[in-house]
Amino acid sequence: MAQTNKIKEPKKDLRQETLPETVMIGGVAVFVFALFALYPLYFQDKYANMGSAKYDFFKTAYTVFIPVMLLACVSNLFLKWKELSIKKICQEMLLTDWFVLAYIIVCWISYGLSDYREAAFWGYDGWFMGVMTQTIFVLLYFFVSRWFLWHGSYWWFIALPSAIVFLLGILHRFNVDPLGMYEGVDESVKILFLSTLGQATWYSSYLCIALPIGMACYWYKRELKWSALWGVFLCIAFASVVTQNSDSAFMALGGSFLVLFWLSFESDEYFVRFWELAILCLASFKVIGVLQKIFADRAIQLEGLSTFCSQSTATWILLAVAVVIYAGLYSINMKGKLHIEKFRMARNVLYALIPVFIVALVICIYLITTGRMSGTFLNNIGYLNFDEHWGNNRGFTWKFTMRMFGDYGIREKFFGCGPDAYASAAYAFDPESLQGFWGNSILACAHNEWMNCLVDMGIFGLVTYLGSFVTAFLVFMKDRKEHPFVVGGAVAIVSYFLHNFFCYQQIICTPIIFVVMGIGVALIRKKKGYMPE
Repeated sequence: MAQTNKIKEPKKDLRQETLPETVMIGGVAVFVFALFALYPLYFQDKYANMGSAKYDFFKTAYTVFIPVMLLACVSNLFLKWKELSIKKICQEMLLTDWFVLAYIIVCWISYGLSDYREAAFWGYDGWFMGVMTQTIFVLLYFFVSRWFLWHGSYWWFIALPSAIVFLLGILHRFNVDPLGMYEGVDESVKILFLSTLGQATWYSSYLCIALPIGMACYWYKRELKWSALWGVFLCIAFASVVTQNSDSAFMALGGSFLVLFWLSFESDEYFVRFWELAILCLASFKVIGVLQKIFADRAIQLEGLSTFCSQSTATWILLAVAVVIYAGLYSINMKGKLHIEKFRMARNVLYALIPVFIVALVICIYLITTGRMSGTFLNNIGYLNFDEHWGNNRGFTWKFTMRMFGDYGIREKFFGCGPDAYASAAYAFDPESLQGFWGNSILACAHNEWMNCLVDMGIFGLVTYLGSFVTAFLVFMKDRKEHPFVVGGAVAIVSYFLHNFFCYQQIICTPIIFVVMGIGVALIRKKKGYMPE
């Protein structure tokens, strides 16, 4: 039988890199290393100055990085100006690029029209989310998406520092403090701080970016060495979910599983791996529950959902069910009889019920809150009663925020009060209500990133900001087979979106999610031939 030789397509004739291009590629590599490998572990005066210390690190990094990149970019434009054209630049722009560009334009318009420009320039003290910081985020996205070249060592930069952060967080929940972070911290507030990230909400935000990337990488490709390493990482990260004590992290985790469950119908191997993830997750929860019983005298008492997941009989049952399902699927798949793609219609029907469930949940909350539904077991579930104290006082904050937005004029409705000027606008709007509810504490944001964006930068700001995430997710889902990190980026976006429905922009995780989107876009642009090999 005659042999047929496969004809390889010739590689594109890639142009020689200029010195400025080499500088930009190297600069991005160093910055990404600093952000992933060093930033999460850095602190100065332990928890006394964590927010400012993290910002100082980030500011030092971008103060060096941004000018070098801008100078190299201008130099490269000067050297390559004959090869450039607006048409070519526009053709290589992804939809996400346009939304990110539109977002920063709206940010500056919002700042220019703001009555609180001094506050909106750098942002509220401790948050630093003003127009300059938003500009840095956008520059990071564009620099990374244009000049990031993947190297295998990046897996270590992502996984190893995160694993250390999560392991320290777990140890802290058992009053084991190898770095002495709790020295001088009152016992009653220990639960509010952990690991090298400080506030528990900041910690959970970081967890909800790093964990989904690890989940996607384990799920994406089967290699014994990497599967084992990612499995260890995931056991630590899942255990940290159940010890970090933030309910919003569980919602983010659920969103991550939903995305991967949808994708798992593409092949039998993916579907089997999905159930491996479920087993790793539930088993990690239960190991923590056992440790909490063994070391009851050392374990810090956590709130309801965390305790339920680690110690309840229900999660033991779920773990047993997951193991049985996995064993059955593995056996059927080994015989080549699974053919999970035939069940996609059932998957589609199942996911079509999600918006129905959400609408039903909103109606249920309304009926219970207004007293129209009484005498049922649902009335005993606190989350279904949306009063002022709902969600650690988010009920009051969200109602106040929407009342403030409703009082805006046309200009503020479209462009907001200015980036990170929430506190200034809120205390100008109704200081009596805020002082009556919060006392001497300052309400600095809406504790809902998307609602906060609406108030700070108006309808245009929300559309462009939210559009950046939505389009990145859609682009990543479309081109997800290019690289494990592209799948991880898609899952991380959903996780970040759900977590920060109850949280806010902050200096640790917001730059990281912009860089994650930039890396995903860079990998796609490279596949399309827009970047050097």
